Amino acid sequence: MAMTEQTPCFPMSNHTKERVTMTKMTLENFYSNLITQHEERELRQKRLEKVMEEEGLRDEEKKMRRSAHARKETEFLRLKRTRLGLEDFESLKVIGRGAFGEVRLVQKKDTGHVYAMKILRKSDMLEKEQGAKLDGKKDNMLYFPVSQERKVFIHGVRTI
Repeated sequence: MAMTEQTPCFPMSNHTKERVTMTKMTLENFYSNLITQHEERELRQKRLEKVMEEEGLRDEEKKMRRSAHARKETEFLRLKRTRLGLEDFESLKVIGRGAFGEVRLVQKKDTGHVYAMKILRKSDMLEKEQGAKLDGKKDNMLYFPVSQERKVFIHGVRTI
């Protein structure tokens, strides 16, 4: 017999309900982002086709451009899956402090790009029940997610 939302088989604690809600939100965000990313890839492909058509390229040239575009898309997807650690960045200076952590100016070692990195102490946020606030910050600012056991690092999407 299928369970319905109105008649659960067992009572759930508030903690369990919160965890269910957070899991649901996480899954919805994941699949929503996946669909958005797929649509963006298709849009980039259509733009490429349109530009090639406007330029009147021969089939051989179109094939070469499509191949280059596919390589770039693959590299982009690979970079998105890359796990980064604090060791991938060099801290330049602290540019701000707040209740849960600080903001640092950092430089990515391999590319030399400069970012603002927000470093939050997980324990303080969870202690003060600010987990949802943390998730909101990650959704709005996430560029390179870096996480360790006790700290969360959020890198701003803008280079400086």
